[in-house]
Amino acid sequence: MKKYTNEELITRIEDGSEDALEQLFRNLRPIILHEAEMYRDKMSTYDMDDLVQEGNILAWEIIVKGTFKTGKFSTYYTSAIKNRLANIYRDYTLKNLVCIGEHEDCRGNVTSILVESDYAKNYREKHRAQCKAWYEKKKASQPPKEPKPKQTKEDKATKMKAYQKEYYAAHPEKLEERRAKARAYQKAKYDAQKAARMAATA
Repeated sequence: MKKYTNEELITRIEDGSEDALEQLFRNLRPIILHEAEMYRDKMSTYDMDDLVQEGNILAWEIIVKGTFKTGKFSTYYTSAIKNRLANIYRDYTLKNLVCIGEHEDCRGNVTSILVESDYAKNYREKHRAQCKAWYEKKKASQPPKEPKPKQTKEDKATKMKAYQKEYYAAHPEKLEERRAKARAYQKAKYDAQKAARMAATA
């Protein structure tokens, strides 16, 4: 089988060659294993085969998206796989606690003692510091807000009257409906008072 450079293999893959894709995966495997060695046995849900598969997926994504333009592909890919594995490890440590021991009660039930990893603690502290710095920078760049003048009861009443006048001018049927409800309420109140007076004099 003829040996092609990684750059030539990418061109052949873009032309639809499956053999070229397999050869590229074989060429990249040593790079993946070297970068994944530092994560060996650190993530219970990932073994080396899983990390190699992640590396293959990354290579395919780079080709499909066309993010690699010029230069040596192995150099570009080494940087990309470092970032991918670091992101996988970060997400894993942020979502999974670390078992530092086990406790057995008098009935023989074993309970694992789980804590957040040092990596996760440092990451969250760094993230909080970055967010605080961003907020302080944004706050400093904005002009101070002038306090709104405090409204009195008279101001609020005047504003409400103006709003109601404008609203009912645009919706006269609502005004008539409100007046009809007011008349019905007054009539019901008057009838109730009249009935109470008649009952008192009976």
